Amino acid sequence: MRREKLVSIIINAYNSEKFVSFAIDSVLSQSYSNFEIIFWDNQSKDNTPKIINNYQDIRIKYFLAKK
Repeated sequence: MRREKLVSIIINAYNSEKFVSFAIDSVLSQSYSNFEIIFWDNQSKDNTPKIINNYQDIRIKYFLAKK
């Protein structure tokens, strides 16, 4: 049996609340399912972290930059 290779999608975000749901939903709607979405948040001051963390999918990983 062949295993699909893991695809990592890296999204750099800063105050992206207008677009982040669209980006996540676009990836989740793909037919290829062996992926992870890595969000790197550059200290957003809007609702970007809340929107990302509302998704209950273990393939979505959120990281907050220290500065």
